[in-house]
Amino acid sequence: MKKFILLFMMITLFTCDNESVNDATTPESQNTAEQDQEQVEASVEMLMNCLEVLETGDFSNLLIEIYDNAEADTTDFHQIMMDAVENIPNYQPLIDSDYPNEPFNIQNYFGTYEYNSLLETWTTEASNSTMKMMFPMFTNSNSNDTSITVSGVTEELLNIEDPVYIPTTLSVEMSHNDQRMLAFNIENVSYTMSGEIPVPNDVNFNIYMNPFTHDFSIDKISDDKFSFGYALSSDEDGCVNQFEASIKLLSTDYENLEDTDIDYISGSFTSNSMKVEFNIDAEYLFALDDPTTIQINNFVDVNVIVDEVMLGEIELQEDADEEYSLHMIFVDGTSVNVENFIGIGVDGEEFIQTLEGIFARFIDRLDDE
Repeated sequence: MKKFILLFMMITLFTCDNESVNDATTPESQNTAEQDQEQVEASVEMLMNCLEVLETGDFSNLLIEIYDNAEADTTDFHQIMMDAVENIPNYQPLIDSDYPNEPFNIQNYFGTYEYNSLLETWTTEASNSTMKMMFPMFTNSNSNDTSITVSGVTEELLNIEDPVYIPTTLSVEMSHNDQRMLAFNIENVSYTMSGEIPVPNDVNFNIYMNPFTHDFSIDKISDDKFSFGYALSSDEDGCVNQFEASIKLLSTDYENLEDTDIDYISGSFTSNSMKVEFNIDAEYLFALDDPTTIQINNFVDVNVIVDEVMLGEIELQEDADEEYSLHMIFVDGTSVNVENFIGIGVDGEEFIQTLEGIFARFIDRLDDE
């Protein structure tokens, strides 16, 4: 059971396709199981290559440089610069603000604020539409090489039990040496209240971390059906990873929903040329206290497609020792334990170790804390 849950979590990490995963128009592979297994393994390797590009991207490298520079700072350079913000005249209301219990009111802070390292003070120039801060990123920076700009902010009160103000549009951008490194954009937040529950109608936001963009979306298709989406893409490197899912409810009493109020969950995870489609008959599966392997396989469908060709499906199997394992059943009937795939390994260890290797720079620094 643990391995089945691990697979589903791996799929959902990377939201929804309104079509059934059993698409009759998808042609079946004419290859041998060995050839199709190699295609899946190649797709896993491509995914890891994309994550490696993410980890070695300009924004990731900048994060490492910032961390190392701050760790080596014996002059309190960064702390002095941050403390000096409190001396900016019109920043005092922001420091004393009770946001999000009260509005942010960005218009009160419009201006261009530039740090003077010698005087350890911030200077201010007027602006009618943005809040921009310019400062040196590193202790050895010779100029104000970094800027953070906030603009396009709208906000409204979210009238939940403890009301808070939330942004409904927002643009935040950070540049270093005139190169855009990070951006956060809220394009739209539309919702309706059902009692004290905010029900999303249309939510779209994205995060740019040079060179990758993370796109998020939530859409209400109808009162009882919602779709969710996440995509990780880079125009420079051609990496595209996308997760799409939809959920159909049996009830629209949003304040009292339980897992048994879900009709089905369906969707797909796409990584470059590979697509993993899933369909969960939640109404029946979640009604079972201790579902058997047969019941799980009846109510959960997971299909593997490469280059729009069906290679097979994933099933949960149980051996005589009541040990569970995931098997790929290829279209020719061949069953292969997923643990035997190159790039996966026993209990996903090879997959996990590869991830740990890719993100070792961050993991090692966090372990040292």
